[in-house]
Amino acid sequence: MSIAASFNRDSSDEAILYALRNVANVAQLTISAARDWSLTGAQQGQYAADVFVNDAVISALREFGWGVLSEESGADGFDASQPAELGEQLVVIVDPIDGSTNASRGNAWHAVSLCCVDRDGPRVSVVAQLAPPHTEYTAIRGKGAWKNGLALQKPTTRNFDECVVGVSGPPPEQPGWWQFRANGAAALDLCLVADGGLDAYLDCDQHGVWDYAGAALVCTEVGITIADARGRDLFPLRHAERRTPIAATSPDVLDRLVALRH
Repeated sequence: MSIAASFNRDSSDEAILYALRNVANVAQLTISAARDWSLTGAQQGQYAADVFVNDAVISALREFGWGVLSEESGADGFDASQPAELGEQLVVIVDPIDGSTNASRGNAWHAVSLCCVDRDGPRVSVVAQLAPPHTEYTAIRGKGAWKNGLALQKPTTRNFDECVVGVSGPPPEQPGWWQFRANGAAALDLCLVADGGLDAYLDCDQHGVWDYAGAALVCTEVGITIADARGRDLFPLRHAERRTPIAATSPDVLDRLVALRH
């Protein structure tokens, strides 16, 4: 399949996915050459390697005529605060290294997250692990989600007291679930919910849309319930906005988790 010179709302889902997977490959190749893992001081928790990979990813994305919203470099090429304002344009939401602290310490649990958004919301996404085993999650709105090319099915639903919950930030005391995991990369953690490795995910802090947009589409496409703890739209297109994403295999578990954040 050839990659079109530019993309818009009329572009096929398959062409968009092909392009995003190629950009994810750029991120994988670039991070392998990263040597500077010092903190930049420009943004909280930003490493020089984040910027290094971001520069390569943004350069690749610009070839396709997309607007871009990146954790590291902000908004470029569009003027919209929410997807409904995009008209015929496409925007790609980018986290070049989700879990960069893990990456800086040699922990393989980190990924590039790319989510193409149109006026109807998330449309196509890729969450690709940047270290071996290079697990790749992909999703297309209304068509499904895949792990390494194999279709994902909705995982088993469990009672709350049987759940293993992924968390970001300090978990609440005596939450009532069975166990929790704090793995340090929201995009991959949410994909684990879609894949059945976790029963739910609870953000005990807050995140930018780039941290979860790609994985949110993966979750939605397998029937995972995902929402903001305060009931806000999950997909703002402003760099300064933050949300508190929660995902679960059932509405009942989601409600229990939302209650823990209030």
